[in-house]
Order: sequence, then C-alpha cells, then structure tokens
Amino acid sequence: MLCTFAEFFSLFSCPQTQRPPDAALHEGLLSRYDGDSRTWQDNYFVLLGDFTLEWFESEEALRKGCEPSGSTTLSGYRLVPSLGEYAELLSGLCQGLAGNSPCCSPAAAPPGRFLLFLYHPFRKHLCLCAKSAESQRTWESALGDGIRCHSTELQRRDPLEAEAFLEAVRFYRQERGRYGAEDLLLGPEPEILGNVLMEDLLPALRSRTLARGAGSRRTQLWLRFLQEAYSLVLGQISSDLKAFQREKEKLQIQLEKKIRPDLDQMLTLKDQIARNLQAVVQSPAESCCGQDVEPLLDCALEELMRPISSGAEAVRSLFAQRVDEMVGIAGSAPLAVLQKELQMLGRTSWRPEIMRPCYEKARLYKESLHGLEERFGFCGVTSVVLGAQNLLQQLMQNAAYTFQQLAEQQLSQAMKCHQVTQMLGKVKDRVLKKFDYDSSSARKQFAQEWLVRIFLPFLLKHLESRCKLELPKYESYVFADFSDIINVENVYEEMVLAVLLQAVSRGRELRSPG
Repeated sequence: MLCTFAEFFSLFSCPQTQRPPDAALHEGLLSRYDGDSRTWQDNYFVLLGDFTLEWFESEEALRKGCEPSGSTTLSGYRLVPSLGEYAELLSGLCQGLAGNSPCCSPAAAPPGRFLLFLYHPFRKHLCLCAKSAESQRTWESALGDGIRCHSTELQRRDPLEAEAFLEAVRFYRQERGRYGAEDLLLGPEPEILGNVLMEDLLPALRSRTLARGAGSRRTQLWLRFLQEAYSLVLGQISSDLKAFQREKEKLQIQLEKKIRPDLDQMLTLKDQIARNLQAVVQSPAESCCGQDVEPLLDCALEELMRPISSGAEAVRSLFAQRVDEMVGIAGSAPLAVLQKELQMLGRTSWRPEIMRPCYEKARLYKESLHGLEERFGFCGVTSVVLGAQNLLQQLMQNAAYTFQQLAEQQLSQAMKCHQVTQMLGKVKDRVLKKFDYDSSSARKQFAQEWLVRIFLPFLLKHLESRCKLELPKYESYVFADFSDIINVENVYEEMVLAVLLQAVSRGRELRSPG
C-alpha cells in the first residue's frame, strides 16, 4: 500500500544536501592559451567535486600524482562562448586606462573553432579550445555547473546568516551611492567583499596605470596587475574574516543578552520612528512607485515567469522520461538492477549534461531582462539565471528523492513483475502531481522575490534626494543604548519595501480571475 498524503508530503519536502559528488565531475584534454609564451598548449583538465578546476601537463602527469600546472576555483567566472564576446568584455575591463586604445584579444590564432573562455574581471582568464563540438558541449555543461554552484555557495547556506551578510554589503554600497549589487554578491564571503573593494579601487588603479607597450601587451600587463591586486585584497580579507569568525559567536551572545530584556521597548520605539517617518516617506514612495514601477510590473513579472516555467516543464518532462525508462524494464529486470536505476535517478540533478536542456531555459533571462538593465540600472541578470538554475536543480532533486524513497519502500516487499510495473506507475503519478503543486508555488515565489530585487534598488536610488537625506533628523529618536540595534535607514527601507509589495499585490489581485 502506498504511503499516506502526510508521509508523502514529508518525503517530498525533505531537505536535500546541495553538494556534488566527491569524485571528479569531468576530465579531458583541452588546448589552453598561455599568455606568457603567447602559444596554445595541450593540457589535461580535471573539474573536481568541490568545483576547483585543475590542469596538468598531460594525463600521465595526473595519473602519476604530479602537482597540477595550475588551478582555480570557478566562483565569479563567466563562461563566454565566443572570441568576439570575450574581446568585448576585455574592452570594457580596459576602458578608462591612461592612453587606452582599442583592446586586443590575447588569444590569437586558436587551434580550432570549439572555443571556451572563462572570464573573471580580477582573476586569471582561461582561453580554451576543445577538440570537437561534443567535447565543447560537455565542458560547457560541466564548467557552467561549477560556476553556478560555487558562485551561489553563500545563497544556498543558512538563509538568515547569508541575508544578514548580503544586506550589510548592500548598505555599504548604498552609502556610496551605488544601488543594486546583485552580480557582485556571487561567491563566498571573502570574494564578495573583494569584489566590492576592487570596485572602489578600480578608478584609482586605472588612472595610475602607465600607458606603455602595444595594445595587446598593455592588456596583458593590466590584467596581470588586476590579478595581483585582487590576490592581495583577497588574502587580507580572508585573514580578517577568519579572525572575525572567532569573535562572532561572542558578539552574537552579547547582542542576544542586550536585546532579550528590552525587545518590547525596542519594537515600540521602532514603530514610533516609522510613524514619524511616514509623513516624509509614504507619499514620495507611492508617487515614484505608481509612476515609474507599477505600470511595468505586469510585463516584468511575465518576463520573470516565462523562462522559469519553461525550465520547470523541462524538468518535469526529463523526470517523467527517466522514470518511464525504468518502468519499461521493470517487468523483466532483477531487483538489484531496479535499485541501481533508482540510485542513478537520484544523481540526475548532479549530471549537468543531462540537466542542460533544463538549464538552457534559464539562460533566456539574458535576453528578456536586458531592457531592465538599461532602464532601471539592474545588474543582476547573471544572478537571476543562476538562481533559476538552482531552483530547477532542486525541483529535480526533490522529485527524484521522493520517487526513490517511495519506490524503495514498495520494492522491499515481495512483488510479481506486473505488480512492480503498476507500483512504479502509481508512484510516478503521485510524484508528478506533487511536483506540479510545488513547482507552481516555487516559481511564483521566485518571480516575486526578483521583482523586489529589481525594483527596490531603483526606488531607493530615486528617493535618495527626497527622503534619505532626511533620515539623520530621526537619529535622535533612538536611545543611546539601542543605537547599535535600531537603524533608522533599515526602518526607512522597510517602508519603501512595503509600498512596493503593495503594488505587487495589487497587480496580482487584478490578474487573478473572478
């Protein structure tokens, strides 16, 4: 007998560990452009389970246990499919250099046409060439998966702790008049802080860089200079963060002791500040939201829903296809074979070459959200794509896990062949039904969260001159004992967010039937 609905729900909702297998995810021969010798060299590449990419002089060197010739973690990288797009990114990175002329691509005369470029503004670039189209596609899938998982490492951890850290970074940038930090917030904490600090340093670094050498040579010197500067910044930040981690637990305990006895008084004070701020904030926020944001919410929501819905449908089809293949052999296969098939189904979400058709749907955001970048200064399209791919992976992970748990319960009982086939079919139907429900909820939540992350920075930036400059007047409302707990700017942002959420809610009500 199949499990009850409550048991079924708990199985489907069981949290999954978001980490890849420990073994190497992919390996093979690629040509790599060496900037020092300006030649292409064959190397043997290995993508490890922790998404570190290593390369060796040869496969033989790997098998003998030799140290790699080089390695890099993939967080913060962009996988660029063409030489033209890579050259365009280089030109943007070199823009503003003293004596700058058009930037030449360093990867001249590649040995083939199956190119891959790993671009990072502050780390070593990798210009690669595969031996065939099939090899190129496989490496694109593997590297893309590595970039996604490593770049969203923080977002997939404890959500409260991650959000507190990311909010602190956003406030730091907003104090400098920079709103909307999404793609800077990719990677682990040290790299995020390194990205933000390099953003501060870039204008000074560019202005002090001497113009010498030909265009391609100047590009190489500039890139190497950036890599060295970033390495120093990252090293110092990593050291400081480790020291802070040792103090953080003590600070949290002290903060809790300070908050607990006076929590009610703090909340009352916060509400009082909000009421006083309302006269300054409410009307301008509603006006700006009504004129510049609300008319575009429907269109933006549609653009956010379309790719993630297509991706979810692709995940559903892929899951159903793989289960159907299993059902097809259930009538004649031994129990051990079926159990092995179940295990392979459970690993589907960590096989990027299989998940690729699903993940490609999320890449549609790069085109559909391009207009938001121009109009609202939104610089988080890469984050949207990676976030959507994470959701699609989780949907597959949940469905496969649930099917595996339910099927194994039934297979543990003695069954005839035709009973096994019928049982797997029933389990598949129940999992798909639950998939449809959970997928719908998750997609709506995903779209609404990104509506806020797109439009809230825009509202805050446009209200800065009218509202934010008034905030210091209200600092005197905060008691000295509470000054490190109650932040007037937080209260202000919550009020602007409430206005935006009301607009989103009104649009949703108008779209609802009846």
